[in-house]
Amino acid sequence: MVNLEIQKKIDAIKLAEKLQNVTEAARISGVSRQTIYKNRRLLKEKGPQALKRTYRQDHHHKNRTDKEIENVVIAFSLENPHLGQVQVSAQLKANHQIELSPAGVRYVWLRENMQTSALRVQRSKSSLAVA
Repeated sequence: MVNLEIQKKIDAIKLAEKLQNVTEAARISGVSRQTIYKNRRLLKEKGPQALKRTYRQDHHHKNRTDKEIENVVIAFSLENPHLGQVQVSAQLKANHQIELSPAGVRYVWLRENMQTSALRVQRSKSSLAVA
């Protein structure tokens, strides 16, 4: 059985062939012409499974805070959930020799869904319960 996602792409390609007009098929199917051309090429070269959406692993951008520093920020924030981003930044600089701006601390918190004090307290309690 063909995946529904793949079937929709194949249907758009077949519609373009039936109408002999990619622009009209794109308008009817709700995708761009470029998508139909790309999917047609993939179908021809690699078969229907090539139309399946692929997901990338978590990409760590080169300007993003290092993973080791993020782990220290998370651990410190869970030990001291009541501290704000400015205080965490200052404590990391004083105690761990890690220079990270308050905004950097906030971005780590946002990625980890611990941007509020209540979320950090809740997460620290749940991590204590697990350990």
